[in-house]
Amino acid sequence: MSQIDDVRSKTDIVEVIGASGVSLRKTGRSFVGFCPFHPNSRTPAFTVYPDSQSFYCFGCHASGTVFDYVMRKQGLDFKDALEQLAARAGVRLEPRGDQERQEDARRTRLLEINAAAAKYFNYVLLSLARGQPGRDYVERRGLTPETVESFQVGYSMDDWGHLFTYLTGKKGYPPEDVVAAGLAIDHETRGPYDRFRGRLIFPIRDARGQVVGFGGRALGDAQPKYLNTPETLLFKKGELLYGLDLARDAIRDEDRTVVVEGYVDVITAHQHGFRNVVAPLGTAITKGHVALLKRLSHNVYMALDADAAGQKATLKGLNALRDGAEEGEGGHLVATAQGAVRLESDVSLRIIRMPEGRDPDEVIKADPDLWRQLVADAVPVMEFYIGTYTGGLDLGDPQGQRAALDKLLPLLSELDGAQQRVYIARLEQVIGIKAELILDLLRGGRSKGAGSWGLGVRERTSGAGSRKSHPNPQPPTPNPQPPTPNPQPPTPKVENYLLALALRHNTVVPAAVEALLEQGIEAHPAVRELLGGGLEDVLEDPANQQIWAAFMAMPIESRPTDEAGLEAWAGWLEEPLRERYLALLAGAQRNPQDFRHRREAEDCARGLRLEQARRMHRMLLQRIAEPDAGESDHSAELRQMAALAQFIADSTAPRRSSTFPDIRDTLGKV
Repeated sequence: MSQIDDVRSKTDIVEVIGASGVSLRKTGRSFVGFCPFHPNSRTPAFTVYPDSQSFYCFGCHASGTVFDYVMRKQGLDFKDALEQLAARAGVRLEPRGDQERQEDARRTRLLEINAAAAKYFNYVLLSLARGQPGRDYVERRGLTPETVESFQVGYSMDDWGHLFTYLTGKKGYPPEDVVAAGLAIDHETRGPYDRFRGRLIFPIRDARGQVVGFGGRALGDAQPKYLNTPETLLFKKGELLYGLDLARDAIRDEDRTVVVEGYVDVITAHQHGFRNVVAPLGTAITKGHVALLKRLSHNVYMALDADAAGQKATLKGLNALRDGAEEGEGGHLVATAQGAVRLESDVSLRIIRMPEGRDPDEVIKADPDLWRQLVADAVPVMEFYIGTYTGGLDLGDPQGQRAALDKLLPLLSELDGAQQRVYIARLEQVIGIKAELILDLLRGGRSKGAGSWGLGVRERTSGAGSRKSHPNPQPPTPNPQPPTPNPQPPTPKVENYLLALALRHNTVVPAAVEALLEQGIEAHPAVRELLGGGLEDVLEDPANQQIWAAFMAMPIESRPTDEAGLEAWAGWLEEPLRERYLALLAGAQRNPQDFRHRREAEDCARGLRLEQARRMHRMLLQRIAEPDAGESDHSAELRQMAALAQFIADSTAPRRSSTFPDIRDTLGKV
């Protein structure tokens, strides 16, 4: 048995999840509770299955084993989760070989050295006369003693060897290990000397709270202004975020991470109660950072300086993420209905635009309410791109239009079809080129010559902010349009009604419906693969599918729940989806009785699931009966048909009463 299997066999997922603060209630062979990974307090959508030692949330679709749960709940990688569960189960993990054993021992020594250095720096700041420059700076920045203690802020004396002497002399650590930890530099002739001198020190901890490196801010004229630990066995700055160990709980609770630029920005935010704030270590946000954050929340907000340098740094980071996506390292870009471009498998990035000349530290200290508003007003990444790439251009001139579209068309090409339309409509408003032409250019249908960009510029009224139109008197012949497909059969009223209920009551109905659908196929694993387990799987009409996909792509906290918000959201949809959406809302008026609309939705879903199974059965039968099927092996189709037939039979059988004994049981005893 492998070490992983040993830990798994000695671990009960129900106990682990219960011990993490999730209240579970037994229902049949499973346990249910409120999901710890997304805000929910009305419908328990989180289910734990002791038989398979797995979990699944019917609201946010989080799922996996006990290892996945610990990784996501605590923001750990697999190795750390395995070590934690092994310690809990009393399993000793043995290194696989001598080399790994030696590396683990060295890693432990470096962690000890860093911990000792952090205590030393903090002691110098708080207790020694030579720490006065650090204390003056801390006081000027308004940091409280409690905050300094929480982040273990310290100060390094303006001395060449004080720390090195302390660590090697008093603490007895080998000089080569102090150098390996990045705390000292080994000079060829002078020998080792302290790396950090005359700087305020910020210990950098990993997600487990272990000090893996340091950041130092110069308080005088020394350069560079900020100095970090170099790459070591412990310190990989592209995979670390300052403050993450203290921000984890708040990120999970708020389902959002706010990324700022500097150490003091993070510390000030936490001091004022904004504890979901972290910062990269002097770099743009990387794919490693995104992978780290997505374990805690799929919503990432980036606070940027309003100046050109801040925008340039943001573009650099976003483009690096996009490059990784194109290389197959980071997933792909998809837009939400409200415009958030989703990266790295559903991580939604939004941009917080800071006031000109002010950083988060200044805003938070001066006006915490303004900071809250800036976060609430964060714009989707695609909106940021549009604003950045059109700023300063004369969009009434074909050359300006061309410059903007040269930058924006590649981004549009990375969006899915439904959301492309949202942003094509947005570009029509901003740039003044008709949506039809933008779509044609996106498909490669026209030349990108300067003259062609002016085609179809919309008329703009004169006045402040208006742009002149440049109509092309002889537009090229448009590409032939594909023939209109055969019209779809009318959508069943029951499907429309279910979707309307799910939209109107989106905090209750979707989870209830998905719980019902999952319960129905729990005993039919083969059918699960064919039919799926979500509400979107029982929607047959393509328009309904697009509306629901766009709605669910929004972050949970952004989904409208009142009448005004639901109607306003229609503005994000293109015709004819907008007309369909408004008709759906009109067809199901809001009902204050939760139990009623939940029951109605469950009845609709039950009928649609049965029809979906019958439709799939007919399709498989037709596939087998096709004339060109020949002597092909249809064993897979036959097995699927048998599974569907059993599912249909079970679904249409009379349900047993929980109060009265089934009459068939009574007759069987006669």
